[in-house]
Amino acid sequence: MSAGVLEPTAERTGTIRACLFVLAGEPFAVEGSYAKEVVDFEEHTVVPRAPADLVGVANLRGNIVPILDIQPLLGMPPRRIGGTITALVVEAASFQVAIAIDDALGLEPFDEVLPFAAAARAQYGELGMGFLKRNGVLVPLLNGTEILRALKSGKQVGRT
Repeated sequence: MSAGVLEPTAERTGTIRACLFVLAGEPFAVEGSYAKEVVDFEEHTVVPRAPADLVGVANLRGNIVPILDIQPLLGMPPRRIGGTITALVVEAASFQVAIAIDDALGLEPFDEVLPFAAAARAQYGELGMGFLKRNGVLVPLLNGTEILRALKSGKQVGRT
């Protein structure tokens, strides 16, 4: 297992710092205050009868962390899991979860969060907060609190 502390990728300050990452070739973001680190899990344990979005669990420095596949919750096909899993570890109120990702792009500051239109709200549900504009591309900002709340309660995350 290797871990990397997230480092800022820009010098200027904005009103929100977001951790950008890639899922199924598309950029996404989560508020930087939730993003703790990016980890490569070389081993994980599949949990029998677990919900489909729970890929498994892994040991992160002595703590068992659930690994979550949020792609289907965002209207994408499920991940193909095998070998090393790259994950973004997010945390709130001492509860951690690892979100399986393709790649981490880093922490960046943004001046504003643009509101979702109705179609985007329908797609992302409670999981989405709005869009960040990065190099002319709208990047969905995901709600770290809702990801963790849904996991703790055992409810489905995202789309209704």
